[in-house]
Amino acid sequence: MAPHRLTSALLTSLLATILTAGTTDAALLDVPSPKNYVRRALARATVLNNHVYIEGGQITQYEDGFSSIRGRVENQVNSTLSIPLNESWKSESVTIKATPKPFESLARNRWYLWTDTKNGVFYAWGGYWPFGLEMVTDEVYKFTADSRGGGEWGVETLPNGLRLDQISPGEAGAVTSTGTMGIVIGGQATPWTQLGRDNTRQLSGMITFDFESKALMNGTQKFSPFGDTPVVGASAEFISGVGENGIVVVMGGHVGRTDKEVPLGEMDFFDMRNVTFLRSLTACGSIGRNRTTDWCTKTLTFSACPDFALDKTSQHHQAGRAGCLTTHASRWATDKVLSVGGRGREDEIQIRDAIPQGLLLFDMTATEWKLEYDSNAAAYESANAIKDWYKKR
Repeated sequence: MAPHRLTSALLTSLLATILTAGTTDAALLDVPSPKNYVRRALARATVLNNHVYIEGGQITQYEDGFSSIRGRVENQVNSTLSIPLNESWKSESVTIKATPKPFESLARNRWYLWTDTKNGVFYAWGGYWPFGLEMVTDEVYKFTADSRGGGEWGVETLPNGLRLDQISPGEAGAVTSTGTMGIVIGGQATPWTQLGRDNTRQLSGMITFDFESKALMNGTQKFSPFGDTPVVGASAEFISGVGENGIVVVMGGHVGRTDKEVPLGEMDFFDMRNVTFLRSLTACGSIGRNRTTDWCTKTLTFSACPDFALDKTSQHHQAGRAGCLTTHASRWATDKVLSVGGRGREDEIQIRDAIPQGLLLFDMTATEWKLEYDSNAAAYESANAIKDWYKKR
């Protein structure tokens, strides 16, 4: 090896060692004891077989309940975590199960998770590697859940002729699952989301993953309800039972740019008075249709739509938090939403969370935040404020 290449290799190795010292350590745990837990952020979650599965993210923890281990800030999570939903628990004492991952490339932040509840599996793609370390070429990974909160990881085989290098994986897209496919709208690609990428770009369009055919498709700009406008940091949710095949609702996020690189803090926000729906063509009715895809879209303004309105609850719990994950009651057939981890400012990752183990539940019927889960709770019933709103129209 040439001397300059050797020097470069040594410098690269040294840099990786320094950075890794801030993200991995055998003495640190993916699930510290409740007294050692400080913060968890940038993970993703889904529900399968009566368990909440928590994927990726980073965690901060104490040693002996009072001091930070070796001056560390965040530790990369290298296990798939799960919490039971078929038994009651309290945030301060629930046991979180950890299943080690077989690939180092599976330790990422802000995964895109697509859940196939019919077959008891979820797929993981996209996201970003913390500090851009241990990056590999793109794959779609598959997790097959068991009935005990564990399961097995594998690499999904995609159809012949499909090249993943023709699709840019990213993070901060609006992601959801419809029951037959996974969807990602927008997001952004960075040097930490794709091996070999040297720039940051906001992404327009929509990507779908078919659970049966395993086809990963990158639509044109007309494939997305936002056309060629990139959407960064929005949320998407699939609602079954509306129309023939259900609808996808997209809300919030930032307005990105395709002509130049723009920092997130300089992007405009999408107007929260508007909500965008996607329906399959078979359930479209008179909504304007896009003949190049299997979807049609419509954007409604709350003031012009009598069945939609935004409201806020009167009860608040601690400070607001970003980088958290939520799992929704519609998937549990109960009246709770679970929020896991999160932080406000960047430096709050080092400040102990006031919420035990970062597990906070919102009771949608009582519109109250709680610190315990009741597995025998009744099915969701609209809150009185919502019932009154419909009565008054």
